[in-house]
Amino acid sequence: MTPKRDDRQPPGPGPLSSLRYLANFRTGNMRHYEDLFARHGDVVRLRAPGAEDFVMAFHPRDIGHVLRTNSRNYPKGARYHQLVPVLGWGLVNSEGDLWRRQRRLVQPQFNHASTLAFVPLIVSHTEALLQRWDAERGEFERDINDDMLDVTFAIAGEAFFGAALEEHTDTVRSAFKYALSIALKRMYSLVNPPLSWPLPSHVRFRDAMDRVHAVIDDIIDGYQRGEGDTDNVLARLMNAVDPETGATMDRTQLRDEIKTILMVGHETSSVTATWALYLLAQHHDARAQLVEEIDRVLGGRTPTPGDIEAMPYLGMVFNECLRLLPSVPFILRSPLADDTLGGYPVAAGSTIAIVPWVTHRHPEFWTDPERFMPERFADPPPRPIDKLAFLPFGAGQRICLGEFMGQLEGKIMVAMILQRYALRLVPGFDPRCRGFISLQPLNGMRMLCRRREPVRRASAPAPVESASVPTGSASDEAGPTGSASASDEAGPTGSASASDEAAPTPPQPTGCPYSART
Repeated sequence: MTPKRDDRQPPGPGPLSSLRYLANFRTGNMRHYEDLFARHGDVVRLRAPGAEDFVMAFHPRDIGHVLRTNSRNYPKGARYHQLVPVLGWGLVNSEGDLWRRQRRLVQPQFNHASTLAFVPLIVSHTEALLQRWDAERGEFERDINDDMLDVTFAIAGEAFFGAALEEHTDTVRSAFKYALSIALKRMYSLVNPPLSWPLPSHVRFRDAMDRVHAVIDDIIDGYQRGEGDTDNVLARLMNAVDPETGATMDRTQLRDEIKTILMVGHETSSVTATWALYLLAQHHDARAQLVEEIDRVLGGRTPTPGDIEAMPYLGMVFNECLRLLPSVPFILRSPLADDTLGGYPVAAGSTIAIVPWVTHRHPEFWTDPERFMPERFADPPPRPIDKLAFLPFGAGQRICLGEFMGQLEGKIMVAMILQRYALRLVPGFDPRCRGFISLQPLNGMRMLCRRREPVRRASAPAPVESASVPTGSASDEAGPTGSASASDEAGPTGSASASDEAAPTPPQPTGCPYSART
């Protein structure tokens, strides 16, 4: 039912408390959003003297209004512009005609067929990680978050640049990491001095971006001279022609799109896999059921695209992980004209925050919302899922371009890891997450790994390759999706079966770091 419109302001804390919440948002602690929802309801307003209002919309009805029915009134706004010095005017930041042109040029490079072609690459880099693990003895400790970042960055680098980026990996990763940390702080600050000011952090920021641009420009120059392979995304984007205008990308735009795809893409894919392994380490029945499915379908061999389609429980697990720990924890918009949300007026120029972390726990749409229950996403589900109550990749025309590969990549990585290893949290380790562009583990993900021999069945032949792999998403957005979340929204070993693993750390009541109940 549509709420009655009136002239009341949205509920929320007073000015001083609003300032405290805005300051706390800079920590990335998602509990603050949960607290505001619990105290004030579906639409919450924070007032900041001298700055625009910050309005949170938690209900699917209002999310649909912002992202679909009135989306032209809700571009990304000034806060996202703090990312422009890092990512440029790629798909994350561009709007209007520029965004539509770039979407037409980039999207064909990441349709289903092109994405499925990356499967051998995903398998190869995951296998390389597992071989490094195989060199360890007995049970050993790893920071799984670091490992997943290494794998996804290597996959993205080879898929997008061929072999040209490999020797520059450490330079680009460290420079990007620092530059993004500065940009994210500025997104949540009420006052930002210009980056041209000679502050030490600004000087270091500019040096970091100069190193990134130098590497990318050198690779582009090499391709223009005919050097390197041509079977990668960069080479295809260099030759891409807009079917409507006949235009191609200039160097600056090409560089911006590659930065966006590379940086935002690999990070969101890695955290999805990390949080999936974290939740499975806490929920033993779900892990045992998934390991049984992996062993039964794969029979000891590496996965193919058709295998992912043949493992429905893997899809259910991933969707439940994305519900509880969404890799993209919030979406920001800014209305061009005054509007109404949930019956309350919102002013032009204010910041509208959509927070999937909270919406994915909305008690009106989820039974026992803090509980890890992959069966929610069975086909058919035990309870119908509102299409905008589950939006891990956004919604509307700017739905994440990387939904398909992001899930495909994560599922293959998790399946190959669980096929060969039993994982548990290091006793006493208390993981924490922070919600910025992606939901990053704040203190890593320290886990103990123990080798288990994959179940080998001679009767488990490789399936016929499938033309498409359903993601299992509840999203109703049509059209191909692609890059690893190039979102429009950055000695001897023991063996163990799934049933004889050492007793892991008892799970938290909710299984979720930074939950309101912890």
